[in-house]
Amino acid sequence: MGSLGIDIGGANLKVASEDGWEIIYFPMWKKAEELEDILRDIAERHSAKRAGVVMTAELSDVFRSKEEGVKFIGGICKKVFEEVFFLDVSGKLSQTLDEPTEFAASNWVASATFLLREGYRNFLFVDIGSTTTDIIPVTDRIEAAKTDFERLKRGEMVYIGILRTPVFYVLKEFDSTPLCPEFFAITADVFIATGDITEDDYTCETPDGKDRDEISCLKRVARTICCDLEEIGINKAKQLAFEAKKAMKGLLKDGLRKKTEDYGIERIFACGIGEFLIEEICNEIDVEFISLSSLYGEYSKLFPAFAMLKLVQKD
Repeated sequence: MGSLGIDIGGANLKVASEDGWEIIYFPMWKKAEELEDILRDIAERHSAKRAGVVMTAELSDVFRSKEEGVKFIGGICKKVFEEVFFLDVSGKLSQTLDEPTEFAASNWVASATFLLREGYRNFLFVDIGSTTTDIIPVTDRIEAAKTDFERLKRGEMVYIGILRTPVFYVLKEFDSTPLCPEFFAITADVFIATGDITEDDYTCETPDGKDRDEISCLKRVARTICCDLEEIGINKAKQLAFEAKKAMKGLLKDGLRKKTEDYGIERIFACGIGEFLIEEICNEIDVEFISLSSLYGEYSKLFPAFAMLKLVQKD
């Protein structure tokens, strides 16, 4: 029986199989009613009847509550797959959702649980994706809080990512000018401009609905200070992008340093589309960096889905 690991997020569906992986842009707030169709298509293409599923999409505002979201997503998964396992926030696999909120926002648990089963101990697990960054301390067990609310309070989740975060959230001022709190540009525009990601990595919608090439991204970046690109020039717009990258690193750096010090941890395992940013920070704070892409290849881009694939196979 073919198996899949699936991470159902608010903006992306991430699918891992033994044959490969895929990340599908799927804004749940717009397409919730299409979820069954796309999952059936995925199952057919991979000839899979068995799946391990984690989710964060229950937080999407298309649902009235997390419980409603978990039940909706879980119910569809049960319809599509003959056998489906869900992971709760304690790291337990279950084929039922008797306590729905225990299965909300559990994707990071899959990653940390898998690494523990692989024999790793005493590390900080960092997953920096399109929207958020998980910072999970692990000793001989997972030390993080169980809910997003508590993790936000404790600095174990930072709500910034490589693609979807508005630039004004990470950079407040440039050249003595405050950035406009308008949805003019996102971090995907920044990292295209800095050369850290490619157009293929820019999988979400652009703020203005236009192209993803460097000039289009720089035009959006210029808008954050109420300018046309011609008005400030390419070099100045790029400077703004690099300042935004620096500011984003600053938002993450103190949190990473604090968690390593709090738990006496000397190494960081990093994954996600923003793995490169964590490597740069580790070099600056003199902490050992271990790239999960060096251990598991491109599955690093969707590590929770990969982890679920492996956890289900070992079940």
